[in-house]
Amino acid sequence: MIFTLKTGRKIEKPAQFCVATKACGRWNHQFYKSWQGARNEYKSVKSHLNNPDMVAYYGLEDVSFLKGE
Repeated sequence: MIFTLKTGRKIEKPAQFCVATKACGRWNHQFYKSWQGARNEYKSVKSHLNNPDMVAYYGLEDVSFLKGE
């Protein structure tokens, strides 16, 4: 599937879903074949964004759930 990453770049990966995490000004993209795996990662990072200690330690800024085209 083809993904349009948060940086604007298009990439083809053998996956269905992507979780994009922004930390310290940089985007990190992780690709998953299953919806369940991607959803678990997204919920985990999203919960860390609500914890000020985790945000300060990892420098978390944002998280996004992307689907392939």
